[in-house]
Amino acid sequence: MNPESTEQLTHPDSVAEPRFDVGTLAQAELPMSIPYQPVRRGEAQLGSVGARREIEVLFRKMVPRIPSTTYGTFGLYRYPAKFIPQVVAYTIEMYGAPGKRVIDPFAGSGTTGLVARLYGMDYDLWDLNPLLEILHAIAVMPAQKVDISDIVHKAIHSEQHWLPRWSNLEYWYPKQIVPLLARVWGYYHHLDDSYVRKLLTVPLLKTTRAFSFNDHQRQKLSRSPKAVQRVEKLLEGDWKQRFAQMLYEELVTVLQKLYEYQKLISEPQEIKANVLGGVDSLQMATRCDPGLCQWDILITSPPYLQAQEYIRCSKMDLFWLGYSEEYIRSLAKQELPYKQVEAIPVLSETYERYRQMIQETHLRQMYERYFYAVLGTLDRLAECITERMCLFVGPATVRGESVPIDRIFAEHFVAKGWEHEVTLIDKIAARVMFRSRVNPATGIEDKRMPTEHLVILRRPVA
Repeated sequence: MNPESTEQLTHPDSVAEPRFDVGTLAQAELPMSIPYQPVRRGEAQLGSVGARREIEVLFRKMVPRIPSTTYGTFGLYRYPAKFIPQVVAYTIEMYGAPGKRVIDPFAGSGTTGLVARLYGMDYDLWDLNPLLEILHAIAVMPAQKVDISDIVHKAIHSEQHWLPRWSNLEYWYPKQIVPLLARVWGYYHHLDDSYVRKLLTVPLLKTTRAFSFNDHQRQKLSRSPKAVQRVEKLLEGDWKQRFAQMLYEELVTVLQKLYEYQKLISEPQEIKANVLGGVDSLQMATRCDPGLCQWDILITSPPYLQAQEYIRCSKMDLFWLGYSEEYIRSLAKQELPYKQVEAIPVLSETYERYRQMIQETHLRQMYERYFYAVLGTLDRLAECITERMCLFVGPATVRGESVPIDRIFAEHFVAKGWEHEVTLIDKIAARVMFRSRVNPATGIEDKRMPTEHLVILRRPVA
């Protein structure tokens, strides 16, 4: 990554952040007493997903090989709505095998690949967020002996200076800390040692965020009075020593997590991995030729219907890693629900019922675009999957009730000839999505997603 030169910074009166209210879907006036029915067309039943195929499970207790959801490098970075590793591990233990090939087109921070590697499976990961490639490269590297104190000392006293080309930088950081940030990031961007640079990445991002006015209780980039008070407290006394100590501790944590992940690998194997960040999954899927591209299993957790702005969650980190403001904006425009996508037939009566009852044009557009994009991607990839598709999704909230996204997906693919083996319903133990009791956009009581569902689909044997 080539460092960019420092620009003159200004303190804007207000921050011009793109804003999409994740709670707007909850404003739709929908009657919620909607009975489930299979998809039908004329007299022919195209799909059926019955309750007998839904089983409650607790994935965290089903894969003892992985002690916790944040064990090893699975807990390297706080990525929004992260795919828990036990879901992927369970799926691979049931349906995978060494040498098989898996794809995750909505890979996020790369959990599917990290788990596949443990089981000797090749994998392809795609995601719009370029952090995918960076986090994956760090997560799979070995834990090596390094002089952490020396690294921290060199970073703090670096003679190299670098700041991102970010017009709102001084809105998010107190002025007195900017020179220190310029030194530590100057050290980072001028490092020749690739291992140390990768090792430093997450600790520097976390420590830099800790001294920002970003509210850590919110997933998206958001300044708040509470966050300002937190930073003011951090700046009391010898704050430079405090920054150095935090950086040191984060480096120790990363080394420990690298060691833990490597311990999970019982027998090292040569793995073929293709990891692509900064790509549009729908476009990638469109280019796949079933005659040339084939995977045994697709395992993915698509973006949530009501929380899709993952680039906005990561933009502060992307700036510090050297990505330009123009590039980050271009990524944000490709996210749901902003980008325009080609309409496709969604073969689900459940989908159509909810669609018809959403009267507001912008809400209906958001609803449609979500399914056009996600199912459009999966439809194209389904032609290249030889065995199973495993889709981990959560219900979307509408006026305090839930839209069964899992059933919509299952109905759609059953209608296209896939067999619905089972849906495993997992109770969410902890998930940071909203912190408030009441949705600030709607005034409606906020009900967190209680469960997530793993839909397992099998390609019929010819």
